[in-house]
Amino acid sequence: MSFEFFDFSTLPSSFQYIFIFCVGLCVGSFLNVVIVRLPRGRSIVSPSSRCGFCKTALKAWMNIPVFSFMASGGQCSHCGYAYSFRYTMVELLTAVLFLSIYSAYGWSVECLIFSLFAAALVVMSFIDLEFRIIPDTISLGGWAVALGLSLIQIPHYPIDFLPSLLGSLTGFVGFWGLSRLYYLVNLEEGLGGGDVKLMGFIGAVIGIQGVITTILVGSLLGSLVGILFMVFFKKTKRFPIPFGPFLAVGALVAVFQLDRIFWGQ
Repeated sequence: MSFEFFDFSTLPSSFQYIFIFCVGLCVGSFLNVVIVRLPRGRSIVSPSSRCGFCKTALKAWMNIPVFSFMASGGQCSHCGYAYSFRYTMVELLTAVLFLSIYSAYGWSVECLIFSLFAAALVVMSFIDLEFRIIPDTISLGGWAVALGLSLIQIPHYPIDFLPSLLGSLTGFVGFWGLSRLYYLVNLEEGLGGGDVKLMGFIGAVIGIQGVITTILVGSLLGSLVGILFMVFFKKTKRFPIPFGPFLAVGALVAVFQLDRIFWGQ
């Protein structure tokens, strides 16, 4: 359902898409700050962005998403320290996700909620890839916010409280059961507590059907990547692969309703 206070869709479509893409780039730039600082226990508000090596504060133009990386040649202008291309990747990924969600849901509450959900999944994925953890700030915090928003019945919120509650419990309890089953079969932990809590968050946003899709898609992708690592990189089946990003992809499949083939819709 569209926002009633301003119908953004009345503006030229080219302007709409450019604007949403730029918003995604800016949000992605902020997500980079969260990805770097949150797992290290640092404030995401202060100090201002600076070189990770020489600690020189970045000039204002160096905070412009994508452009700053290209203009600087991907390195600090003060000490020459090379920046990771991950920063630009996160910015572009977030922009593409925001634009895709806007294309699917238009100027609506659903678009806003799913864009914020996608942003949380991006942060979680990149932190999990680097640190092999999913911060409770994202999983438990997102879970609480999602349940709270469904409970106070925000107009046109994409899911009611009961489906949100049941979805979160299904995601948490179901994935916890899978983690215990994995342990009984392999006598070692394979699914971390962070993944279990993340499934609670995912279920609170997209419900039981979304949870099932997330687990199916995430498990399939995780298995395929694990096989590729064993075949091409000679890794054993015990090689640790973070599962959070695969769950994120599964959740996005549900958000974009690409799982309709599963449900005959």
